[in-house]
Amino acid sequence: MQEEKSQKLWGGRFETKAASIMERIGESVSFDKRLYKQDIVGSIAHAKNLKKIGILSKEEFESITRGLAQIKEEIESGKFTYTTELEDIHMHIEHRLTQLIGQAGKKLHTGRSRNDQVAQDVRLFIRDESKEILESILSLLEVILTKAKDTKELVMPGYTHLQVAQPIRTSHYLLAYFWAFERDFKQLLFTLDVNDTLVLGSGALAGVNYNTDRELMLQELNLKRLSENSIDAVSQRDHILNFLFAASQFLVHASRFCEEVIIYSSVEFGFISLPDSLTTGSSIMPQKKNPDIAELIRGKSARVISNLNYMFVLLKGLPLAYNRDLQEDKISLFDSVDQVKISIEGITEMIREMKFHSERMQNSLHRGFATATDLADYLVNEKKIPFREAHELVGKLVSVCVQKNRTLVDIEELDRGGISEHFVGNSYFEAISLQKSTEKKNVYGGTALPRQEEQLKKAENSLANLRQSLQAEK
Repeated sequence: MQEEKSQKLWGGRFETKAASIMERIGESVSFDKRLYKQDIVGSIAHAKNLKKIGILSKEEFESITRGLAQIKEEIESGKFTYTTELEDIHMHIEHRLTQLIGQAGKKLHTGRSRNDQVAQDVRLFIRDESKEILESILSLLEVILTKAKDTKELVMPGYTHLQVAQPIRTSHYLLAYFWAFERDFKQLLFTLDVNDTLVLGSGALAGVNYNTDRELMLQELNLKRLSENSIDAVSQRDHILNFLFAASQFLVHASRFCEEVIIYSSVEFGFISLPDSLTTGSSIMPQKKNPDIAELIRGKSARVISNLNYMFVLLKGLPLAYNRDLQEDKISLFDSVDQVKISIEGITEMIREMKFHSERMQNSLHRGFATATDLADYLVNEKKIPFREAHELVGKLVSVCVQKNRTLVDIEELDRGGISEHFVGNSYFEAISLQKSTEKKNVYGGTALPRQEEQLKKAENSLANLRQSLQAEK
């Protein structure tokens, strides 16, 4: 008895139905159905091209656009039916279109391969999602800027090696992340620009046997450039790599910030606190208030970085042009989009709601001898002592403070004077002042208040320029 013939859209060559394993291993609609909007938009642009070159009549074109609009409504209302037999979202839409409008639906794939179709859909997806992410980063930058303005008078410890180093203004700390996330914005903007390419018309790999008007589709899809080589267009995934790199860079910065939120909100530090709404409790320890949101984002950074590595490994050694391995490229992309979006939202809320505790930060500065360098510089500048000698004198003073469980502020004058006569008098306390320490760092990019005002203004101007850049992409 003859086996059932394949009913797939590509099944004309085949005499028997695909085995169950082929359908299960070959399906991608379980995840690529997220591309339905982009597939429909790309199909309408392709249909306009087919109408122009005489493949579709005006009536057929209008029937196709109506059918695609109905399919979009069915998908968004949850009425659309998916089946693994139809493999991917592209075949689902074409199959349903043919059910709705008949023979005209079968003409839509003329002059198009799933290779260039999916490559275009993914580019449109990256464009749409990148713009949303860029908007979210702008909101994050606005929140950082606002918090920095509110904390420019607060002094906190600056660290190297996670040891107290020097006093800095809290605004200076926050603005460090402003500029990091600003670079992430620019990196994603670069990704958006490189991604903005029309690949339709490339066919399976060699181009198509029709007088396809690629310029028409370029304008319809509001893209910037045509792909230069049809093989390159369908087989490379640089646009995905660029996005995943931008996502990974953002999550690295986000993870470092989250690590500091976790540390600074601990009992041992107590520099910041998060509201109850952004923390969780323990199932067994009633006193706990855990910064889970920061820990989860820190964990998501590993996930997104792994997605980038996954794509590199997927592409390494893959011969030109299209290979079915590339069906797997969207999994890492979709996941990274989701993780970046929720991470931006989480960081934005943490910064907006966090409170800094000045007294705890000042205590840490004193216990960490944060103005020891300022005291050495005082000896050099005011007492004309060579720096190495000044360094040694201050080091001895710190050692005595440690032995007596004192700080530079409360160590007895007798103990100070026993090390150096220059450690006696009011000038000594001016030299170790936390506020004055920050004011001495009056270099461009430094933590002094005039430089903070300068930096805040520059950050405001940068934010305005970023808004304009994003607006130009719309």
